[in-house]
Amino acid sequence: MKTRSVRVPILYYHRVDEGLHPTKGVSPSAFAEQMRWLSIRGYQTISFRELAAFFDEQGVLPPKPVMVTFDDGYLDNYRVAAPILKQNGLTATIFLVSDFIGERSSWISDPDQVVPLMNRDQVRELHKEGFSFGSHTCRHSCLVRVPPESAREEIFRSKQDIENVLQAEVDGFCYPYGDYDESSVEMVRDAGYKAARVVHTDNRHAKKDLFTLHCVKVNGAIKLLKFAYYLTEWYHLESWRERRRKGCAS
Repeated sequence: MKTRSVRVPILYYHRVDEGLHPTKGVSPSAFAEQMRWLSIRGYQTISFRELAAFFDEQGVLPPKPVMVTFDDGYLDNYRVAAPILKQNGLTATIFLVSDFIGERSSWISDPDQVVPLMNRDQVRELHKEGFSFGSHTCRHSCLVRVPPESAREEIFRSKQDIENVLQAEVDGFCYPYGDYDESSVEMVRDAGYKAARVVHTDNRHAKKDLFTLHCVKVNGAIKLLKFAYYLTEWYHLESWRERRRKGCAS
């Protein structure tokens, strides 16, 4: 493999709606500004399948690749975020909690944060429009805190259930709460996913990172200048130095 690493910012969102606390999501106007910025500057959204194919030397990436990802599959992803993305010629990858499709986010302990999720028809509609869907387990379980057999079910069955909804292969996985260990990473690989995302920050990836891909966390407090900085090589260097300071850089 000639390319040791590649800069592909993986933007990490939860919700897009009015009146959200900055730690819970971004406003529609802020999200529209960010997506318009990406579009004007020639960024093109890619999928986890495309990134994996690139590292397997089975495909090429556009000159300015980016991923837009959402955890949990909230209804506002369909109602608010998707139209903004489509207006700007972009798509996203949405990680679904398979047992809760069409329900509410009742795994959250704060009742004020329990809100509707996308249903199967909405998922299928976006999939037909070029959006990708990945697994966020069956029940949003922390994989390092449940028995191994439960973790395996969460990883394997959620893939099968979402594939049954889409009638298409599911390639991406996202670890709930960002928690993972060697065992859960191996299960994700064995289940047939092509890549997985964590919540550690960076915008550059190597083939060895395919099942622990870093991300760029976007919340409602980030201004556009900071958002733009997160896509630069300078941000990669900042992230790498911070991991090195903590003794976990590779």
